[in-house]
Amino acid sequence: MLAASLLVFSCTKPFDFEFEDGPAIFLESFPGVEDMVVFNIKPAYSYSNTAVRPDFNPEIIFKVNGKEVPVVLNTGFCMSEKYFEDMFVADYKPLPGDEMTIEVSSEGFRSISARTVIPAPFPERKVGYKTEKHGEEYNVISVSFQDDAETDCAYGMQIYEENITRYDDGIEDIFVRKYAGYQIADDFEFAPASFDGFQLPFDGWHIDNYVNGMYNNLAGWDDDSFNGGDAKLEMVSLTSYEGLFEWVGKNGNVSHNKLILYTMSEEFYNYAVSNRLIYENAGFFAGLAPSNFCYTNIEGGYGAFAGIYCVDTEWITKEFIENN
Repeated sequence: MLAASLLVFSCTKPFDFEFEDGPAIFLESFPGVEDMVVFNIKPAYSYSNTAVRPDFNPEIIFKVNGKEVPVVLNTGFCMSEKYFEDMFVADYKPLPGDEMTIEVSSEGFRSISARTVIPAPFPERKVGYKTEKHGEEYNVISVSFQDDAETDCAYGMQIYEENITRYDDGIEDIFVRKYAGYQIADDFEFAPASFDGFQLPFDGWHIDNYVNGMYNNLAGWDDDSFNGGDAKLEMVSLTSYEGLFEWVGKNGNVSHNKLILYTMSEEFYNYAVSNRLIYENAGFFAGLAPSNFCYTNIEGGYGAFAGIYCVDTEWITKEFIENN
């Protein structure tokens, strides 16, 4: 996994990282989405130098606005309906503007450090809905807002769909999916060179381009394309026009959608784009020169410590679209 996150080589056989100062530490953490901070902290050893593999016993100093917050190893119990087995967690809910720092050390490894700031919430916005014809009809949901020229961040959007089926015996069956629909661009191409609307598999704490298909995908836009002016994010909904709006059946069944809107720190956006470029170019570069799209903001190590913040809209109804 470390190799895939850092570099794509032109061959598929195992290769060796030439660590200058011995084994290194890998850290991946995206504070701001969960009700706690989750850290994926792992040792990174040389593939060929098996003689230099010290035990990994990390000492972690995590601070929020200069105040230390305890970090513990999660050994498998459930937190916030997710299992973070073998992850380190801090029982702290990030807030916009929080400055976070982390230092990790272990005997035999280079110490690492990193810093991030939780970005401001998504700006005041208006949610819209329309249909467009490009050979066939598409249901397009949009978010319009004023970009802040003083901030350097990126924006993200997911559609959150929830369907609840209630049975006579009182049992409820709940189906949930989060996804990023396609983006309609000039000439009906879905991948503009600016990476506006790029797709990123992100479930709140983990980026993995190799799983989930389109589900859990997050679409991201760099604010450089808005330059402090009027901004609009657009996404094609996978549901029909009627299916997008809240529906409640006589038996209590419910089907409804809302939007999850993200603001991303600069380091999160850079790391996300780097991961996506690696994945999308892996096949093209097979047999050719390496594709060096790697990014890290970890001093002394590898990975990313990158803030991201999200807010939900209310459930989407026709009245909401008309009046928000």
